Amino acid sequence: MKYWYVFREYKAVLMTQFTRGLEKVLEIGCGPKYYMRFCQSKMYVGVDLMNKPDIIASAMHLPFRDGCFNGIIMFDVLEHIKDIDKALSECKRILKRGGRLLILSPNTLGFGLYDSFADPAHIHHFTWYTIKKILSENGFKINETIPLHLHITWPLRLISKKVFQAIQQSICVICEK
Repeated sequence: MKYWYVFREYKAVLMTQFTRGLEKVLEIGCGPKYYMRFCQSKMYVGVDLMNKPDIIASAMHLPFRDGCFNGIIMFDVLEHIKDIDKALSECKRILKRGGRLLILSPNTLGFGLYDSFADPAHIHHFTWYTIKKILSENGFKINETIPLHLHITWPLRLISKKVFQAIQQSICVICEK
């Protein structure tokens, strides 16, 4: 099975599980809205700067009123954004109280090292520690970290959870406003 296919399938599962039971979901950096069909919320809105999104906008300047979304998804987006604090401030502003944010990004200290540095459009390079720190500093409460088993064979999965998490290919965090 091709790696890109497995990763897309994994994102589709994340989209389905994360959006189940939510009323309104925003996907920032939606691209061609590939994952929209897996969204389980009543309303899906895709934002991007290209690829025919529902709304053309930057993550640093979201054209929505305060508290209008229950969930926000950023699949491989945060590493591309110039001003992370401004983007997270915008996310916090448009999320309802108790709203959730799902972030997925390459893990620079793990198997995602190549993914992180291979793309010249990546402005930032994250580790589990740095992404949790940035989210906390921006007022988000970390609810869940999700393990990604994409490149890791089963014997390596037997290592302690903390060590395993450090070497995972991607960082996947769900936090709350």
